[in-house]
Amino acid sequence: MGYVQKTLNSRYKAGLVVDGKWGAKTKAAIVTVQKGAKGNLTWILQSALYLEGFNPGSFDSIFGKGTESALSKFQKAKKITADKKAGKATFTKLFAA
Repeated sequence: MGYVQKTLNSRYKAGLVVDGKWGAKTKAAIVTVQKGAKGNLTWILQSALYLEGFNPGSFDSIFGKGTESALSKFQKAKKITADKKAGKATFTKLFAA
């Protein structure tokens, strides 16, 4: 989680305390990641999906078809809107304990 917070701070100027916790401030600062996105948050999403058993294909930091497919399957399995976009609801299901 610390890497998510560091990424949000450096890329989006979120001003988060890097404590490694999925708390209210981190949840509020998360951005939506969707097809075509590139970078650290996409890599984090790919890794988290894989750890949950939804293989996105390569870990290339590019939100392509494999990531979109894995994300849609994850969203359906977790009974959240399967819009193929990783926003607050998706990241909460991935990171909340």
